[in-house]
This record gives sequence, structure tokens and C-alpha cells, in this order.
Amino acid sequence: MKKLQLILLAALAFVNAYAQKLPNVQQSSLRAPANVKIDGKPTEWGKFAAYNNATSLHYTMANDDKNLYLAIQADDPNVLSKITGRGVQLIINTTSKKTDKDAISITFPIFELQYNNKPYFRFSNVGGTTSSERAAIAANPDSVLRVANKRLHDNEKYIRTSGMPNIDTLLSVYNDKDIMIREGFEKGMVYTYELGIPIKYLKLSLAGSSRFLYHIILKGIGGDDMGIKITTDASGKISVSVVPGAAIVRKEDLPAVTATTDFWGEYTLAK
Repeated sequence: MKKLQLILLAALAFVNAYAQKLPNVQQSSLRAPANVKIDGKPTEWGKFAAYNNATSLHYTMANDDKNLYLAIQADDPNVLSKITGRGVQLIINTTSKKTDKDAISITFPIFELQYNNKPYFRFSNVGGTTSSERAAIAANPDSVLRVANKRLHDNEKYIRTSGMPNIDTLLSVYNDKDIMIREGFEKGMVYTYELGIPIKYLKLSLAGSSRFLYHIILKGIGGDDMGIKITTDASGKISVSVVPGAAIVRKEDLPAVTATTDFWGEYTLAK
């Protein structure tokens, strides 16, 4: 057991050192890899361009002549609870001001809004797992991964958008607008998000105006996102309902998962 603990501590130290070497916000424009494929896998991205401390996200923004790309990776359980509860919101602002009523916004994943239809994920910040459940997870982590990915992909139906002319505000993941977006878990419950969006929708041009501000937001989650529903009837009586399989976050992690975190950056399309 001591040997395992030392190995885990060494691995954690390596990850922290790697993250510290990266800038907090991406510093330069990048051309997208020639083999870029939006499939929820980080294969083609290699080392990420930045690690943001406020959101605990590794990310890279890049472009080619047609699309702007955003690749994100996260493994912190509190961050994963927020992403799978409320999604990742990307705001693109071409006026160089942080307040812009015409800013473009893309949020994904968007799950079914009904309380009973949302998927709930059991990360390591979730309390209430039994000893047999913990033993099953330890004995067969690949099985847990398959279940998590199936639950994710079975429910990821929508993208929420705003600010793009002639684009529906609730858009299918499988749309005909060439907006590509996918996500997935890999070993160790590491989450990857990939977005590809045509530059023509962003009020930008490689030949002209190509600089913009971007804002990435992870919204804090509420009870519904964990599978808890609190209702009050006409007499003031409070009732609490819990969905079977709910992912109830441990008390000590509630401040982290209910807090909204975000950061701003600036990007100029790479020619």
C-alpha cells in the first residue's frame, strides 16, 4: 500500500509540474493540426497550449482556413461535475470589449432538462458509494469507463447557441451547419471536449478582422444537476426527492461544484 501511495504522489507531482510549465492563458495563435478530427479524443493535439488555474482546464485554441477549434481536457472531479451538469460555455466577442450584447455563445453539453432524464455521473467527489461499488470500480475500471461514455453519448443531444444569424438557439449535435462538437472520457476518467465552428459564423475573416476576445465559463451546479429535487407545497411543507443513481456530491466539495469559474483570453486567427 505504501508503495502505491508513493507512486500516486509521484504521478501527482509530475502532473502539477507539467501544468505549472504552461501559461495560465494561451499566449499565441496556432494553426490546427492537418489531421484534426472532432471525435472527443485528444490524439492530434499533443501538449495543450495552456492550463488555466481558475477552471482547472487544459486547453488549446487553433484554426485553419475554415474553422476555429477549441480542445479542452479535465480530470478534476469537481470540474467534471460542473461540465456534466451545466456544460462548457464559450463566448466569442469580436468588439474587443467584455460587454457585448451581440457576442456569440456556444454551450455544450446540453442534456434533457427534465429532472428524471438527466444523466448522473459518479466521480470520486460523490459520496454514498457502498464498499461493493468501490470494489467493482477498482476491479474493472474499463467497465466504468464504458458505462460513463454510453451515458454521456446517449444523452448529449443539443448545443445551445446565441448570436449567430440563421442558427437555431437549440441545435442538434448532428446538425447541418457544420458546427462539430464531441466529448468523451478516457482512462482515469479524463474528459476531453472538442469544438470546430466555421469562421464564417464568427464575424471574422482571415483577410480582415481576425482578432477577438473569448470567455470560457464553467457554471456552478444545483440540486437538479446532482439528482436532488426540493419542492415546497402550498402549506410550506418541504419535500426532497432523489433520483435512483444520483451523484450526490460530498459536503466538503459543495463550495467547489456550486461556484461558477471562468477566464478571458484573446486570440488572433493564424494565417
